[in-house]
Amino acid sequence: MHVQSDAQLAVTIDNVRALRMARRAPEAQAMLREIAAQPDAGGVWAGQMGIDMNYLGMFAEAEAWLKRGLHYPMSDVLHYQLTEELVMVLLSRGKYHEAHELQRANRDTGRAEALLDTLFRGDRPWIERLKHKMLGMDEPVAGKSILLLGEGGFGDFVLFSRYVDALLREGAREVVFEMFDSWRDVVRPREGVRFSVPTVEVRTVEAQRCDRVASVFHLWARYQPSPYAPQADPAALIGLDAAKPLPPEASALLHANGPRPKVGLIWRSASTARHEPYRSMQPGNLASLLADASCRFYSLQVGEPGEAERALMQAHGVVDMAPYLHTFGATGRAFEALDLIISIDSGPAHLAAALNRPVWVLLAQACDCRWYDCARFTPWYPTMRLYRQKQLGDWSHPLAELHADLHRFCRVE
Repeated sequence: MHVQSDAQLAVTIDNVRALRMARRAPEAQAMLREIAAQPDAGGVWAGQMGIDMNYLGMFAEAEAWLKRGLHYPMSDVLHYQLTEELVMVLLSRGKYHEAHELQRANRDTGRAEALLDTLFRGDRPWIERLKHKMLGMDEPVAGKSILLLGEGGFGDFVLFSRYVDALLREGAREVVFEMFDSWRDVVRPREGVRFSVPTVEVRTVEAQRCDRVASVFHLWARYQPSPYAPQADPAALIGLDAAKPLPPEASALLHANGPRPKVGLIWRSASTARHEPYRSMQPGNLASLLADASCRFYSLQVGEPGEAERALMQAHGVVDMAPYLHTFGATGRAFEALDLIISIDSGPAHLAAALNRPVWVLLAQACDCRWYDCARFTPWYPTMRLYRQKQLGDWSHPLAELHADLHRFCRVE
């Protein structure tokens, strides 16, 4: 067997990533297994092997390689990052309690500098300013003002915002929640909670005046010891402003007369999150679903559709709501008029579920670890149902199962 040098391994790993991004997952997986089979595979590459395996949904192998990699000497920052990756793998394998203990240790004050180095990409002034203010996992918060740093995207904000109540119940004097202005129209005003934008100027002021800093991911580790029943209301901080209805023409489209159930669709994300390109779907994947005449479909994709998308929507009479969905609040209003939302893993899917709307989510085999390993059920949202790929990049199985359920749903409706 040919043993690759470090330089050759670097090229091979680059090739693995290129194949993954080109949607050639089976080839990328096979290439990683070839490296793993080499007699001296490991060393400084062990952790990196685990990371790339995790990206490709090779969870059992990734767990072994990440644990192996963590035995080698490395910087505190790299140790923090590999441990975070291992937490993801363990959650994806259903090993919640092992993951939870690691996550708590990794986000406690002993790892504050490494965590902030990762979050702020080595920006030393921010690291030095905040590392002594990091909230400890078991530190009392009574009487304190807590700044929740922006970490993750809109879906993370919706998912973890439920834990703000836990801080308030513990006696926190104030919670300052960083979020973008475009998110404000789906947030309920709440006594004891303020919102700030994650700009350098605003964050500098808030970091100085607040007693402790954390992020919503810290709250997950702090308050959620069990995967089975999150200890908070998913809509605790999420709601719509009744004073901001949809335009009349949009409302007319959504309330058009007809007996068919109305089904909203989201099939791609504009995010560059680590789960792409497998989280999003190609338009052609939806053809068989859209051929079902028992329901009326509405596209909830924002922005201008591509040529293939436009052709598919025209061929199947899909109503394009994009001209009216300029805010998350508008999207939430559209959800209220629909009987069902079908979506990939996306921020709007979280919003629909937090608003207590029925939502079916199509998950890639290498999906976000927070969906755990449950086939259909998710403890995060009672109105959400999951449909999972069996093989990375192959949507045929989950779409077939979803289509069968949709046929029954429409018949009942």
